[in-house]
Amino acid sequence: MFKKVSINKNKKVVITGGPGSGKSTLIELLEMYGYFCFKEFSRSLIKKSKNEGEENYFKSKPIEFSRLIWERRIEQLIEASKIEFKKDKPFVFFDRGIHDVIAYLDFIGQSYIQNEFKLENNTYEIAILLPPWKEIYINDLHRSESFEEANGLYHQIKKTYEAFNIPILEIPTGTAKDRILKILELVKDEK
Repeated sequence: MFKKVSINKNKKVVITGGPGSGKSTLIELLEMYGYFCFKEFSRSLIKKSKNEGEENYFKSKPIEFSRLIWERRIEQLIEASKIEFKKDKPFVFFDRGIHDVIAYLDFIGQSYIQNEFKLENNTYEIAILLPPWKEIYINDLHRSESFEEANGLYHQIKKTYEAFNIPILEIPTGTAKDRILKILELVKDEK
């Protein structure tokens, strides 16, 4: 079911899902456990644009915003390929991936040039998908979507990863520690 990765190459695992599903918390815990993780870039971009007077950069300039996110996520994939392989921790985790860029554009019905966002050659071995979680969902400075929009984004993200045949492991809601243990159990089973 999962793509086989050479024995001396880290497996790229993206943690994704709709806004407010607990992705960043899990990335922080994985880092504490000694795994190499790439953090979400869009928050810093949103903060910078708000400081410059742009209320919602993605909604006002979705293609420009998406290009910047895309470029940074491609850089992350390139950086990941250079990370030293560790037999005891052969995974590199990403807080969202390049497929999320396309999912967001598709969700808002924004047209784009497909050649500009090529997904075929840039991929992950596994996508960890976190479902919407109303009990922890909050709007904040960086998260303007309603819970209903977050739920719709979750479904669009799932559809996008499926369309590119990236194996998806759905992790149920629960404590952050329980979710991490489940993630590590599942990805280790797929070595």
